[in-house]
Amino acid sequence: MKTSRIKRWQAGALGASAIIASSAIGLAGLSAASTEVDPAAQAAQVTPQPGQPPFGGRGGRPGRGGENHHLQGMDTTPPEVELAPAQTEVEATQSTEKAEGAEFYDGSYYGDAIRAGRWGTLQVVAVIENGELVDVQIADYPRSTYESDIITRNALPTLISEAIEAQDADVDYVSRATDSSRAFVESLESALLDAAIGVDL
Repeated sequence: MKTSRIKRWQAGALGASAIIASSAIGLAGLSAASTEVDPAAQAAQVTPQPGQPPFGGRGGRPGRGGENHHLQGMDTTPPEVELAPAQTEVEATQSTEKAEGAEFYDGSYYGDAIRAGRWGTLQVVAVIENGELVDVQIADYPRSTYESDIITRNALPTLISEAIEAQDADVDYVSRATDSSRAFVESLESALLDAAIGVDL
C-alpha cells in the first residue's frame, strides 16, 4: 500500500516538475524575443514619412501605422490658433452700461472650460462691442494628440464665424469634430450668459 502511494506521489511530483520546467523555458523564450529588436523595423516605427505627422498612427503614438485615417480629406496645415490669455491673467469684465436695445454688455467674457471628450479642454472668450458679439477668441482647445489638434483647428473658424453671424451659441456641430463643437457651444453659452448681465463670473 505504501509503495503504491509513493509511486503515485513520485509520478505527480515528476509531472509538476515538467510543467514548471516548460513554463520557465517558455518565459525565457518570451523574454529573449521581447528584447530582440530589429533596428530597421524600430526606425520605421518612429521616423515619420514625408507628409506624415510626427510618430505616425492614431493619436500621435508611435508604432501604430503611418496613416491618420480620421484626417483624410482634411487640411493638415490649418491656421494656428492664437490663444487668448488665461482667465487668471486678466481682470474680470464688469460692465454697467449697455448699448440701447443691445442684448449684451461690452467687454470680454470667458466661458467655462469644457472637456471635449478625452481630447482636452476648450474655453472661449466672447468679445462684445456695441452690444454685439464681434469675435470669439480661444483660451484653450483640445490638442492632446496630433489628430485632435488638426481636427479642432479645422473646425474653429467655422464655429466662430457661425456664432458671430448668429449672435449666439446656437451653431451646427462641425462634422468629425463633434466633441470640440459641443465644448465650443457650451463654453460660448456660458460666456454669453455673463455678457448678458455684464459680469465675467
